[in-house]
Amino acid sequence: MKVFWLFAHPAPYKVKFFNQLGLKVDLTVAFERSNESDRNKLFYGEGTKNFKAIILKSIHFGHSNNYAFGVLNLLRKERFDIVVINGWSSFTEMKAIRYLKRHKIPYIFAINGGFAREKENFFIKHLKQKYIPGATLFLAPENNSKKYLSFYGADTEKIKLYSYSSIGKESVLSSPLSEQEKVLLRKGLGLPEGRLFVSVGSFIKRKNEMMLLRIWKSQPKENILLLIGDGPLEDKYKSFIRDNQLTNVQIVKYQKHETVLKYFRIADASIFITNEDIYGHVVNESLSQGTPVIGSIKSNAVNHLLQEGINGYLVDPQDKNAIEKALLSPFTAEMREAALKTASKNTFEIMVEEHLEVFEEMAK
Repeated sequence: MKVFWLFAHPAPYKVKFFNQLGLKVDLTVAFERSNESDRNKLFYGEGTKNFKAIILKSIHFGHSNNYAFGVLNLLRKERFDIVVINGWSSFTEMKAIRYLKRHKIPYIFAINGGFAREKENFFIKHLKQKYIPGATLFLAPENNSKKYLSFYGADTEKIKLYSYSSIGKESVLSSPLSEQEKVLLRKGLGLPEGRLFVSVGSFIKRKNEMMLLRIWKSQPKENILLLIGDGPLEDKYKSFIRDNQLTNVQIVKYQKHETVLKYFRIADASIFITNEDIYGHVVNESLSQGTPVIGSIKSNAVNHLLQEGINGYLVDPQDKNAIEKALLSPFTAEMREAALKTASKNTFEIMVEEHLEVFEEMAK
Protein backbone atom coordinates (compact mmCIF):
# COMPACT_ATOMS: atom_id res chain seq x y z
CA MET A 1 0.00 0.00 0.00
CA LYS A 2 1.43 3.39 -1.04
CA VAL A 3 0.74 6.18 1.40
CA PHE A 4 1.43 9.91 1.05
CA TRP A 5 1.42 12.12 4.15
CA LEU A 6 1.76 15.91 4.26
CA PHE A 7 3.07 17.10 7.63
CA ALA A 8 4.36 20.42 8.94
CA HIS A 9 7.92 19.59 10.09
CA PRO A 10 10.00 16.57 11.17
CA ALA A 11 9.03 16.60 14.84
CA PRO A 12 10.92 13.67 16.44
CA TYR A 13 7.85 11.95 17.89
CA LYS A 14 6.17 12.07 14.48
CA VAL A 15 9.30 10.81 12.72
CA LYS A 16 9.42 7.86 15.16
CA PHE A 17 5.81 7.10 14.31
CA PHE A 18 6.52 7.36 10.58
CA ASN A 19 9.50 5.02 10.97
CA GLN A 20 7.24 2.39 12.50
CA LEU A 21 4.42 2.98 10.03
CA GLY A 22 6.95 2.72 7.20
CA LEU A 23 7.61 -0.91 8.19
CA LYS A 24 4.00 -1.71 7.25
CA VAL A 25 3.38 0.47 4.18
CA ASP A 26 5.28 2.19 1.38
CA LEU A 27 5.30 5.62 3.00
CA THR A 28 6.25 9.00 1.55
CA VAL A 29 6.14 12.01 3.87
CA ALA A 30 6.42 15.56 2.57
CA PHE A 31 7.47 17.98 5.31
CA GLU A 32 6.44 21.56 4.67
CA ARG A 33 9.59 22.93 6.30
CA SER A 34 12.73 21.59 7.95
CA ASN A 35 11.93 23.08 11.37
CA GLU A 36 9.83 25.52 13.34
CA SER A 37 11.90 28.55 14.25
CA ASP A 38 10.78 28.70 17.89
CA ARG A 39 11.92 25.13 18.62
CA ASN A 40 15.13 24.33 20.47
CA LYS A 41 17.72 22.78 18.12
CA LEU A 42 17.87 19.72 20.38
CA PHE A 43 14.20 19.07 19.52
CA TYR A 44 15.19 17.77 16.09
CA GLY A 45 17.57 15.03 15.01
CA GLU A 46 15.48 11.87 14.85
CA GLY A 47 16.61 9.92 11.75
CA THR A 48 14.27 8.97 8.92
CA LYS A 49 14.99 5.34 8.05
CA ASN A 50 11.85 3.42 7.08
CA PHE A 51 10.09 5.94 4.88
CA LYS A 52 10.83 8.41 2.11
CA ALA A 53 11.16 11.88 3.62
CA ILE A 54 10.97 14.98 1.45
CA ILE A 55 11.65 18.48 2.78
CA LEU A 56 9.73 20.82 0.51
CA LYS A 57 11.23 24.13 -0.55
CA SER A 58 9.07 26.81 0.95
CA ILE A 59 8.60 30.46 1.79
CA HIS A 60 8.23 30.83 5.55
CA PHE A 61 5.73 33.04 7.32
CA GLY A 62 6.32 33.36 11.06
CA HIS A 63 7.24 30.38 13.25
CA SER A 64 5.16 27.75 11.48
CA ASN A 65 3.23 28.92 8.41
CA ASN A 66 4.62 28.49 4.92
CA TYR A 67 3.96 28.24 1.23
CA ALA A 68 5.77 25.14 0.02
CA PHE A 69 6.52 24.25 -3.58
CA GLY A 70 6.37 20.78 -5.08
CA VAL A 71 3.55 19.16 -3.13
CA LEU A 72 1.17 19.19 -6.11
CA ASN A 73 3.87 17.73 -8.36
CA LEU A 74 4.24 14.83 -5.93
CA LEU A 75 0.51 14.19 -6.00
CA ARG A 76 0.46 14.37 -9.80
CA LYS A 77 3.58 12.31 -10.41
CA GLU A 78 2.75 9.24 -8.31
CA ARG A 79 -0.44 7.34 -7.69
CA PHE A 80 -0.94 6.81 -3.98
CA ASP A 81 -3.46 4.45 -2.43
CA ILE A 82 -3.83 6.71 0.60
CA VAL A 83 -3.33 10.48 0.90
CA VAL A 84 -3.23 12.09 4.35
CA ILE A 85 -3.30 15.85 4.87
CA ASN A 86 -2.32 16.71 8.45
CA GLY A 87 -4.05 20.02 9.16
CA TRP A 88 -5.60 22.87 7.21
CA SER A 89 -4.01 26.10 8.45
CA SER A 90 -0.83 26.52 6.41
CA PHE A 91 -0.93 27.89 2.88
CA THR A 92 0.60 24.59 1.75
CA GLU A 93 -2.16 22.52 3.35
CA MET A 94 -4.85 24.78 1.89
CA LYS A 95 -3.32 24.42 -1.56
CA ALA A 96 -3.18 20.62 -1.27
CA ILE A 97 -6.78 20.36 -0.05
CA ARG A 98 -8.05 22.57 -2.89
CA TYR A 99 -6.22 20.39 -5.43
CA LEU A 100 -7.57 17.13 -4.00
CA LYS A 101 -11.13 18.43 -3.91
CA ARG A 102 -10.91 19.89 -7.42
CA HIS A 103 -9.69 16.59 -8.84
CA LYS A 104 -12.03 14.50 -6.69
CA ILE A 105 -9.12 12.58 -5.14
CA PRO A 106 -10.10 10.81 -1.88
CA TYR A 107 -8.03 11.82 1.12
CA ILE A 108 -7.85 11.53 4.90
CA PHE A 109 -7.83 14.72 6.95
CA ALA A 110 -5.82 14.25 10.17
CA ILE A 111 -5.41 16.54 13.17
CA ASN A 112 -3.19 16.49 16.25
CA GLY A 113 -5.98 17.99 18.35
CA GLY A 114 -8.33 20.95 18.46
CA PHE A 115 -10.89 22.97 20.41
CA ALA A 116 -14.22 24.09 18.96
CA ARG A 117 -14.71 27.80 19.59
CA GLU A 118 -18.15 29.36 19.89
CA LYS A 119 -16.59 32.81 19.67
CA GLU A 120 -13.76 33.41 17.23
CA ASN A 121 -12.66 35.61 14.36
CA PHE A 122 -15.22 35.33 11.54
CA PHE A 123 -12.55 34.92 8.86
CA ILE A 124 -10.75 32.13 10.76
CA LYS A 125 -14.02 30.32 11.36
CA HIS A 126 -14.89 30.65 7.67
CA LEU A 127 -11.53 29.11 6.68
CA LYS A 128 -12.08 26.17 9.02
CA GLN A 129 -15.56 25.60 7.62
CA LYS A 130 -14.11 25.70 4.11
CA TYR A 131 -11.04 23.49 4.52
CA ILE A 132 -11.98 20.95 7.22
CA PRO A 133 -15.04 19.29 5.58
CA GLY A 134 -14.76 17.26 2.39
CA ALA A 135 -12.35 14.46 3.30
CA THR A 136 -13.29 10.83 2.82
CA LEU A 137 -12.27 10.04 6.42
CA PHE A 138 -10.98 12.05 9.37
CA LEU A 139 -8.45 11.20 12.11
CA ALA A 140 -8.66 12.74 15.59
CA PRO A 141 -6.79 11.79 18.79
CA GLU A 142 -9.70 11.99 21.24
CA ASN A 143 -13.30 13.10 21.70
CA ASN A 144 -12.75 16.85 22.19
CA SER A 145 -10.87 16.91 18.89
CA LYS A 146 -13.67 14.89 17.32
CA LYS A 147 -16.12 17.58 18.48
CA TYR A 148 -13.80 20.18 16.93
CA LEU A 149 -14.00 18.48 13.54
CA SER A 150 -17.77 18.09 13.75
CA PHE A 151 -18.24 21.70 14.85
CA TYR A 152 -16.56 22.96 11.68
CA GLY A 153 -18.45 20.69 9.32
CA ALA A 154 -16.84 17.23 9.27
CA ASP A 155 -19.22 14.29 8.99
CA THR A 156 -19.21 12.74 12.48
CA GLU A 157 -19.71 9.25 11.06
CA LYS A 158 -16.45 9.57 9.14
CA ILE A 159 -14.26 10.55 12.11
CA LYS A 160 -11.91 7.85 13.40
CA LEU A 161 -10.11 8.09 16.73
CA TYR A 162 -6.48 7.09 17.15
CA SER A 163 -4.09 6.85 20.10
CA TYR A 164 -1.80 9.87 19.79
CA SER A 165 1.58 8.99 21.25
CA SER A 166 5.17 10.16 21.47
CA ILE A 167 6.51 6.94 23.02
CA GLY A 168 7.05 3.33 21.98
CA LYS A 169 6.14 0.39 24.19
CA GLU A 170 9.83 -0.06 25.08
CA SER A 171 9.73 3.33 26.84
CA VAL A 172 6.90 2.34 29.19
CA LEU A 173 8.36 1.05 32.47
CA SER A 174 7.36 -2.46 33.45
CA SER A 175 6.92 -1.23 37.03
CA PRO A 176 7.40 2.05 38.88
CA LEU A 177 10.70 2.79 40.59
CA SER A 178 10.89 2.09 44.29
CA GLU A 179 11.38 5.00 46.66
CA GLN A 180 14.94 3.80 47.30
CA GLU A 181 15.71 3.80 43.57
CA LYS A 182 14.32 7.31 43.23
CA VAL A 183 16.41 8.58 46.14
CA LEU A 184 19.61 7.19 44.63
CA LEU A 185 18.89 8.68 41.21
CA ARG A 186 18.02 12.06 42.71
CA LYS A 187 21.27 12.08 44.67
CA GLY A 188 23.11 11.40 41.42
CA LEU A 189 21.55 14.55 39.98
CA GLY A 190 22.38 16.57 43.06
CA LEU A 191 18.72 17.03 44.01
CA PRO A 192 17.75 17.56 47.66
CA GLU A 193 15.47 15.23 49.58
CA GLY A 194 11.78 15.98 49.59
CA ARG A 195 8.70 15.71 47.40
CA LEU A 196 9.79 16.25 43.80
CA PHE A 197 7.54 17.85 41.16
CA VAL A 198 8.56 18.27 37.53
CA SER A 199 7.04 20.62 34.96
CA VAL A 200 8.21 20.30 31.35
CA GLY A 201 7.42 22.72 28.55
CA SER A 202 8.19 25.93 26.71
CA PHE A 203 8.66 29.01 28.84
CA ILE A 204 5.79 30.96 27.28
CA LYS A 205 2.69 32.60 28.75
CA ARG A 206 0.29 29.91 27.52
CA LYS A 207 2.04 27.22 29.58
CA ASN A 208 1.13 29.11 32.78
CA GLU A 209 4.37 28.53 34.66
CA MET A 210 4.16 31.93 36.41
CA MET A 211 1.05 30.68 38.17
CA LEU A 212 3.10 27.73 39.41
CA LEU A 213 5.92 29.99 40.63
CA ARG A 214 3.46 32.19 42.52
CA ILE A 215 1.98 29.11 44.16
CA TRP A 216 5.46 27.94 45.13
CA LYS A 217 5.96 31.04 47.26
CA SER A 218 3.79 29.38 49.89
CA GLN A 219 4.88 25.76 49.37
CA PRO A 220 6.86 24.02 52.11
CA LYS A 221 10.61 23.86 51.52
CA GLU A 222 10.51 20.08 51.16
CA ASN A 223 8.38 20.45 48.01
CA ILE A 224 10.95 20.71 45.20
CA LEU A 225 9.97 22.04 41.77
CA LEU A 226 11.98 21.52 38.59
CA LEU A 227 11.04 23.61 35.55
CA ILE A 228 12.52 21.93 32.47
CA GLY A 229 12.63 23.77 29.17
CA ASP A 230 13.45 27.13 27.65
CA GLY A 231 11.78 30.07 26.01
CA PRO A 232 11.32 33.84 26.04
CA LEU A 233 10.11 34.00 29.68
CA GLU A 234 13.15 32.26 31.13
CA ASP A 235 14.77 35.45 32.43
CA LYS A 236 11.46 36.51 33.99
CA TYR A 237 11.20 33.17 35.78
CA LYS A 238 14.78 33.41 37.04
CA SER A 239 14.17 36.92 38.36
CA PHE A 240 11.01 35.81 40.16
CA ILE A 241 12.81 32.85 41.71
CA ARG A 242 15.69 35.05 42.84
CA ASP A 243 13.53 37.93 44.12
CA ASN A 244 11.31 35.59 46.11
CA GLN A 245 14.17 33.43 47.36
CA LEU A 246 12.58 30.23 46.09
CA THR A 247 15.40 27.92 47.05
CA ASN A 248 13.21 24.89 46.33
CA VAL A 249 12.76 25.77 42.65
CA GLN A 250 15.31 24.96 39.95
CA ILE A 251 15.31 25.69 36.23
CA VAL A 252 16.78 22.88 34.17
CA LYS A 253 17.78 23.69 30.61
CA TYR A 254 15.96 22.06 27.70
CA GLN A 255 16.55 18.31 27.64
CA LYS A 256 16.22 15.65 24.97
CA HIS A 257 13.25 13.30 25.10
CA GLU A 258 15.10 10.40 26.75
CA THR A 259 16.45 12.63 29.53
CA VAL A 260 13.02 14.14 30.14
CA LEU A 261 11.68 10.63 30.73
CA LYS A 262 14.39 10.10 33.39
CA TYR A 263 13.28 13.24 35.21
CA PHE A 264 9.65 12.11 35.09
CA ARG A 265 10.76 8.73 36.42
CA ILE A 266 12.23 10.13 39.64
CA ALA A 267 9.42 12.62 40.35
CA ASP A 268 6.55 12.13 42.78
CA ALA A 269 4.30 13.85 40.24
CA SER A 270 4.52 16.02 37.13
CA ILE A 271 2.60 19.27 36.66
CA PHE A 272 1.02 20.46 33.42
CA ILE A 273 -1.23 23.46 34.12
CA THR A 274 -1.31 24.89 30.61
CA ASN A 275 -3.92 27.52 29.75
CA GLU A 276 -4.53 25.70 26.47
CA ASP A 277 -3.05 22.75 24.58
CA ILE A 278 -4.73 20.96 21.70
CA TYR A 279 -3.01 17.86 23.05
CA GLY A 280 0.02 17.66 25.39
CA HIS A 281 2.43 14.74 24.93
CA VAL A 282 4.13 15.31 28.28
CA VAL A 283 1.06 13.85 29.98
CA ASN A 284 1.48 10.38 28.49
CA GLU A 285 5.27 10.64 28.75
CA SER A 286 4.97 11.20 32.49
CA LEU A 287 2.47 8.35 32.87
CA SER A 288 4.84 6.05 30.96
CA GLN A 289 7.35 6.43 33.78
CA GLY A 290 4.81 5.57 36.46
CA THR A 291 4.41 9.20 37.47
CA PRO A 292 0.96 10.70 38.13
CA VAL A 293 0.09 14.08 36.61
CA ILE A 294 -1.53 17.22 37.95
CA GLY A 295 -3.08 18.32 34.68
CA SER A 296 -5.04 21.23 33.27
CA ILE A 297 -8.58 20.68 32.03
CA LYS A 298 -7.61 22.99 29.16
CA SER A 299 -5.47 20.20 27.68
CA ASN A 300 -7.05 17.53 25.51
CA ALA A 301 -4.47 14.95 26.62
CA VAL A 302 -5.35 15.57 30.26
CA ASN A 303 -9.09 15.16 29.65
CA HIS A 304 -8.45 12.03 27.59
CA LEU A 305 -5.80 10.25 29.68
CA LEU A 306 -6.26 11.29 33.30
CA GLN A 307 -8.78 9.94 35.77
CA GLU A 308 -9.28 11.98 38.92
CA GLY A 309 -7.50 10.34 41.84
CA ILE A 310 -6.65 7.26 39.76
CA ASN A 311 -3.57 8.33 37.77
CA GLY A 312 -3.55 12.04 38.51
CA TYR A 313 -5.59 15.11 39.37
CA LEU A 314 -7.46 17.43 37.01
CA VAL A 315 -7.40 21.17 37.78
CA ASP A 316 -8.59 24.45 36.34
CA PRO A 317 -5.33 26.24 35.41
CA GLN A 318 -6.58 29.50 36.92
CA ASP A 319 -7.84 27.96 40.16
CA LYS A 320 -4.98 28.48 42.60
CA ASN A 321 -6.75 26.64 45.42
CA ALA A 322 -7.42 23.57 43.26
CA ILE A 323 -3.77 23.39 42.19
CA GLU A 324 -2.55 23.75 45.78
CA LYS A 325 -4.97 21.03 46.90
CA ALA A 326 -3.65 18.70 44.20
CA LEU A 327 -0.06 19.38 45.29
CA LEU A 328 -0.94 18.28 48.82
CA SER A 329 -2.79 15.17 47.64
CA PRO A 330 -1.33 11.66 47.91
CA PHE A 331 0.51 10.04 45.01
CA THR A 332 0.21 6.39 45.87
CA ALA A 333 1.72 3.17 44.56
CA GLU A 334 -1.71 2.38 43.08
CA MET A 335 -1.65 5.66 41.15
CA ARG A 336 1.79 4.87 39.77
CA GLU A 337 0.61 1.46 38.59
CA ALA A 338 -2.48 3.05 37.03
CA ALA A 339 -0.27 5.56 35.25
CA LEU A 340 1.70 2.76 33.58
CA LYS A 341 -1.51 0.94 32.64
CA THR A 342 -2.79 4.04 30.84
CA ALA A 343 0.50 4.67 29.04
CA SER A 344 0.73 1.06 27.86
CA LYS A 345 -2.46 1.64 25.88
CA ASN A 346 -1.03 4.72 24.14
CA THR A 347 2.12 3.78 22.23
CA PHE A 348 3.47 4.07 18.69
CA GLU A 349 2.71 0.40 18.12
CA ILE A 350 -0.98 0.83 18.91
CA MET A 351 -1.06 4.08 16.95
CA VAL A 352 0.32 2.30 13.85
CA GLU A 353 -2.22 -0.53 14.05
CA GLU A 354 -5.09 1.93 14.38
CA HIS A 355 -3.89 3.86 11.33
CA LEU A 356 -3.56 0.67 9.31
CA GLU A 357 -7.19 -0.18 10.12
CA VAL A 358 -8.28 3.23 8.84
CA PHE A 359 -6.16 2.83 5.69
CA GLU A 360 -7.74 -0.56 5.01
CA GLU A 361 -11.20 0.93 5.37
CA MET A 362 -10.23 3.79 3.08
CA ALA A 363 -8.87 1.42 0.44
CA LYS A 364 -12.06 -0.70 0.20
